Amino acid sequence: MKYQFLLTAFFFLLTKSEAQFLLKPGGFAAADGKGYYVIEVPGASRQQLFEAVERRISTSFGSFRDRISTDPDKEIVFQATERGGLNYYGKDYDITFQASFEFRDGRIKVNAPVIRNIRSFNPRIDSAATVLAVKSPGTVIFLNRSYFVYDKKGKLKNRPLKEMLETLFNEEILAPLLAVNANEDW
Repeated sequence: MKYQFLLTAFFFLLTKSEAQFLLKPGGFAAADGKGYYVIEVPGASRQQLFEAVERRISTSFGSFRDRISTDPDKEIVFQATERGGLNYYGKDYDITFQASFEFRDGRIKVNAPVIRNIRSFNPRIDSAATVLAVKSPGTVIFLNRSYFVYDKKGKLKNRPLKEMLETLFNEEILAPLLAVNANEDW
């Protein structure tokens, strides 16, 4: 049993993408501190990459997304809500975020996502939402201080929530949208 666990953990580390966003006091950023990372997809045209990602966004979020802007074959900027995307202390939270991608032949530039809000209406109490506070560009409502990821001075207060949000964005939201390769049936 112990060896199966180690083998599974090793396989997981091998399959994890090197390009990941980390949640820092100012919001998401790549490990090198930039607000983006680039995925190489040799042999794919800009139009092919654009269409593949746009199709995945439509399939993944459907009516829970708003297109903010689209520059055909060059850039997609959208806002979406991941319904029940986060379960934290027994509550399901909806996460509204903004994501954007830029395209060139053989490359996708993935810009850091921006969390707009994290709300739970479960259980519903007088229509008041419980809000998790994440310091991020834009307006974020701050309520219960125990739910802060970072305090006002940028000190990490809630490592489990930080790691949950990083996993959610890197592995559950962005990875499926960007799982494209040059051999894919377009």
